[in-house]
Amino acid sequence: MRYKLARKTENYMEKILKIVRPVVITPFEAIRRIFSVHVMRHFHFLNYPHHSEHRGHDFENDRDFLFLPEIHSAKKHIHAENISFGIVFAVAAVALLALVQFVFQVSVLVVLSGLIVLLYVIFLGFKVWVVYAGRKHRFIEVSDRELAKLTDEELPMYTVFIPLLNEAEVVPQIMRAMTAIDYPKEKIEYIITLEAYDHETRKAIEDAKPPKNFRILTLPDVRPKSKPKALNVAFREAKGEFIVIYDAEIIPDRNQLRKAYVAFKKNPHLGAMQTRLDHYNASQNLLTKLFNAEFAFYYDLFLPGLERMGFPVPLSGHSTHFRAEILKTVGAWDPYNVTEDCDVGMRLHRQGYQTGILNSMSYEEATSSLGAWIPQRTRWMKGFIQTSVVHLRHPLRFKKEIGGWGNFAAFFCTIPGTIILNLLNFLSWITQLVWFFAHPEFIQRLYPPLLLYFAVASFVAGSFIFMYMNLIAVYRRGRYHLVKYVLLTPAYWVLLAIATLRAMVQFVSNPHAWEKTKHGSHLKQNVSVKTV
Repeated sequence: MRYKLARKTENYMEKILKIVRPVVITPFEAIRRIFSVHVMRHFHFLNYPHHSEHRGHDFENDRDFLFLPEIHSAKKHIHAENISFGIVFAVAAVALLALVQFVFQVSVLVVLSGLIVLLYVIFLGFKVWVVYAGRKHRFIEVSDRELAKLTDEELPMYTVFIPLLNEAEVVPQIMRAMTAIDYPKEKIEYIITLEAYDHETRKAIEDAKPPKNFRILTLPDVRPKSKPKALNVAFREAKGEFIVIYDAEIIPDRNQLRKAYVAFKKNPHLGAMQTRLDHYNASQNLLTKLFNAEFAFYYDLFLPGLERMGFPVPLSGHSTHFRAEILKTVGAWDPYNVTEDCDVGMRLHRQGYQTGILNSMSYEEATSSLGAWIPQRTRWMKGFIQTSVVHLRHPLRFKKEIGGWGNFAAFFCTIPGTIILNLLNFLSWITQLVWFFAHPEFIQRLYPPLLLYFAVASFVAGSFIFMYMNLIAVYRRGRYHLVKYVLLTPAYWVLLAIATLRAMVQFVSNPHAWEKTKHGSHLKQNVSVKTV
């Protein structure tokens, strides 16, 4: 009886819904669709895929060798997506400030000061967390026994890219380093890219009489004049199953290619492999000592932590090994991004490919003069800004592709966060110096006593922690004679802040300018090249 009553009630409900649904549901659905279209029309950052993505990757593009859809490139920095997201973010930020001011009855400037301190603490906490997580993380190891089992017959074709520009002085070092690589000559090709006007470097290479597996690839006279453009030109000519980039001054471990192949074979989920980096002129002067301490922290503590936690890894511009097929899948390099390495690392992660860190060393020249260091670091920071702008054009899409909010936050702290942290350091130093010498009233209004004490404490503690991590990294590498110089790291941070400010200016005034680093200063000063 109950079953029949329930069944009859259900039948009545179905009849009622058939009458009500067209009257109620359809108008609501129409309103939802109209609202959705309206929102998509004005808030471009919610609307994807972009029209430039419909053609996919264009590897036949000879105009500027941009294979990527334009929305994934820094060719045009500010798209409608950036503007609409910027407006929404600004409105939300103003609303939040107003809400906090209303609830806590404090001035907007005090709220801003508090947010700045909070950001500083967040970035500091993130780096400490990553380093702690990766402190015992082992690099990808390839044993001597595994190498001994390798036969030349099973080794795949390997392509080595050597992008050069005005590097005649270091050509002899390049030839010694490349010909010392332990790999069958018939299974390795070296592609040296040169601009047509770089006659001096071309002559130096010809005079060196390189083996037959070296070839010079003359770059087309098209813009942009950048390293990633050169790599894309070479990429279309590459025959290798695997690809690695070695810059002009690099001296890799002799067996690095063999190790990379074994590591790729053991880890099929890896799309790229980053090697460890060190400097053979670390002790040349004070700047190179501080540079080396920074690299020790970055490549031995920070990157392993990112990799251990599954976060996206910003790659190095050299000594990174790729599966050629996967590199093609992500569209190779962006010729307009001046840190093409960082950008391709993010794109690999968005496509679901992981990056491993191989326990093999590549040695490079630490920039030894401020005249070279400032432009080099400016380019790196400008590239971080470019990468941030490009990948945040569709933030919700990026969050989904990068692997969720955790990876999104890691990206934010690692790439745009580096820029913000350098600027916050600069702002903190100026504020504290002005306060210490003048005690102006406006700083008292910006920082009430409790907030001021917390800001100073977090800055001092943060500076100590960063120096301590650099010290640990140098100590772990056995560079004991450099430990005392880590105490001068704050002076190095001042230089970082200057380079970051310069990068922000260039991002607006000359975004695609490639300030090339000149190599070979260690040769002029007769600095011995030590790779152990």
